[in-house]
Amino acid sequence: MPFDGLFTYCMVNELKEKIMGGRIMKIHQPYPNEIILSIRSKGTNHKLLLSAHPTYARAQLTRETYANPPEPPMFCMILRKHLEGFFIELIEQKDCDRIIIFKVKGRDELGDESYKLLIIEIMGRHSNIILVDQVKGTIIDCIKHISPAVNRYRSILPGQSYIWPPEQNKMNPFSATEEDVIRLLDYNAGKLDRQLVEQFAGISPVFAKEVLIQCG
Repeated sequence: MPFDGLFTYCMVNELKEKIMGGRIMKIHQPYPNEIILSIRSKGTNHKLLLSAHPTYARAQLTRETYANPPEPPMFCMILRKHLEGFFIELIEQKDCDRIIIFKVKGRDELGDESYKLLIIEIMGRHSNIILVDQVKGTIIDCIKHISPAVNRYRSILPGQSYIWPPEQNKMNPFSATEEDVIRLLDYNAGKLDRQLVEQFAGISPVFAKEVLIQCG
């Protein structure tokens, strides 16, 4: 099953049930593109894996044990500084995109309340994990630095304002009515699976083909 927008929707609901309201106890970065958050929630310890791997990007709870490098990478140390001891106030999905937002709250070194966003963008080779100051809207750090030379639309660098990926202008399937489906699909043109992908957000080609099979 591809990690498309609909799968992301289901994963967000699972994470809300398991870890929302929990406290981030420890943070590790066993691999260059992956981090592990140890979270205490509702009397249970959970391990949340966030991966920006170009092929296997994902967010999931895991029971696996990962070996950590002798020295934590810089991104891991920054996450520890800003997130350890913080509470996960909200977990949400951006529209029907493959973007998961963790809104966290805690206190900084001075004891003042601090609000951060930990955003994981699951977008193939463009996947990223980004820590954002919620009040200022600026990037604190990210697991992959993207300069303007690589992406003119949005650079992803510390100190830059966080900009959402460009809108695809597709219909959200969760708000679509039967009339919307009839209006957007041309049954005489064929290739309905491709039309589903082009017209509705969050739908992968594999899911679209399965829809046609289930519908007969």
